[in-house]
Amino acid sequence: MELLDREALGGLSRLGSLLWAAANLAVGLLLWVLGVFVHRDGVDPRWLLVPLTVVCAALPLRRTRPGTGLAVATAGLAVDAAVLGPSVWPVVVYGDLLYAAAVWGGSRLVHGVVAAVTAGGVATLGLGGFLVRSMLVADGLLGLLQLIGLYTLVFVTPLTGGLSVRAHRARAELERQRAAQIARLAELDRANAVAAERARMARELHDVVANHLSAVAVQSTAALALRDFDPERVRGVLRVVRDNSVRGLAEMRRMIEVLRAGDRPDPEPVAPRLGEAGRLVAVARDAGLDVVLDGVEDVGELPARVDAAAYRIVQECLTNALRYAAPQRVRIVVGRAGASDGAVGLLVVEAVNPVAESAQHAVPEGLGAGAGLAGMRERAALLGGRLRAGPDGDGSWRVRAELPVEP
Repeated sequence: MELLDREALGGLSRLGSLLWAAANLAVGLLLWVLGVFVHRDGVDPRWLLVPLTVVCAALPLRRTRPGTGLAVATAGLAVDAAVLGPSVWPVVVYGDLLYAAAVWGGSRLVHGVVAAVTAGGVATLGLGGFLVRSMLVADGLLGLLQLIGLYTLVFVTPLTGGLSVRAHRARAELERQRAAQIARLAELDRANAVAAERARMARELHDVVANHLSAVAVQSTAALALRDFDPERVRGVLRVVRDNSVRGLAEMRRMIEVLRAGDRPDPEPVAPRLGEAGRLVAVARDAGLDVVLDGVEDVGELPARVDAAAYRIVQECLTNALRYAAPQRVRIVVGRAGASDGAVGLLVVEAVNPVAESAQHAVPEGLGAGAGLAGMRERAALLGGRLRAGPDGDGSWRVRAELPVEP
């Protein structure tokens, strides 16, 4: 098989065309021997083998050069029909070449063949009508119908069959391209979904780790700063460190359990709610931060995404205050407000904490460039809200998040 498919032999398709041409030539010779052709006075029947050979010789070109093959066969058929015969088998072989030109030919060739066959049909119909009116065709209308039927059988039927196959091939190619495009779009959607999930998990991990580890770091720094060993104070610091470590590990464990849960994890174990912000306040107070949290009980029911985002924003505000507030205090107010366009209500989370005067000029670079503020802005933007953070001019750092609440 590999030997037959080499370029020296033209490949298996070319070999098949050669065998097909030989088979048609053999059938044509058999019909010639049997005398299946029109006998003309003064014409040696052996001359009929010439157009038969020419038409059959065009068959190997039906796939590679359909236009050239059709032109050669047209010349052979014209000689056979007009001068020598006609005989039957060159007509049959010509129909095969006409079909091949419609299937594998270029668009110019197909348009030209359709135009030629249409023009030939019109000419045949006009000539037949003229001959019938002139009483030059026997049987009148029946002879005209036979002439039209013969033309349709020889030219129109192979052409329409080839055009139908060509249309189906083109439609199949379009469907293959469409399927490939859908597969590429599905892959892009999958990649975007993976990227979005990674970003979400990064925000969650930052919020969980930063809050608890900030409390641990602050308390550890305070313990290291003690000049005199105070067992009770050190015990209190270690208690805060232990509580934050245990809580941080618990939240991390819940997130890992969700990641291991399979394709349809339950989002509830890692969907915090604003009503649980009291735990955050307790952790921050244990770490030495003076916290005032107002309005949580009055906001009522919230959509799950807004509820989780508000919780994380409060958590990040406490973390930043624990790191940078001087003195160590923060006031967070949560409430509802109307949007400027009146379309939906807003959940407003506002946190204010003092900062040292030396940090005022460094706030945009030191406080505003961290992952925490970027994560809060991202959470607000995903909900169609906005977040503003920066110094308010009176020595305080103010964070205001406005989250749309679905009606």
